[in-house]
Amino acid sequence: MATTTKTTKPTEVVEYDFDSWDDAAEKKALVALAPDVKYIIVEGTFIGRFPDGVIVKLPLSISLDDIDAMTKNTPNPVDQVKNLLRTVASEDEVAEFTKHDMTETIVMAEKFFTVFSRIAQAALPES
Repeated sequence: MATTTKTTKPTEVVEYDFDSWDDAAEKKALVALAPDVKYIIVEGTFIGRFPDGVIVKLPLSISLDDIDAMTKNTPNPVDQVKNLLRTVASEDEVAEFTKHDMTETIVMAEKFFTVFSRIAQAALPES
């Protein structure tokens, strides 16, 4: 009876240079990882585009009831956007929004809330 022996390649040892890691290296790495999330504002709607070309639309005129529903029990901007989508859009749109990479989703949510904040600031009189 013949026996066979599997030969396996030796596990490649990866060495990481933690000692040379500094703020400049981190900044370079973060810039390279930042998703290219774009947006425009059209007729009171925030229209965002994910790097894969998927478009999401969020209203920029929301009632206080919508805000309450959006922020209820969650300070997290991503969850707030999901709640907002559920309030003003369909579950399919929520699914489309949330299937993206976490970083892309966070960036989109942050851009939306930044625009929303800027609208409120623009409405205030200058001091």
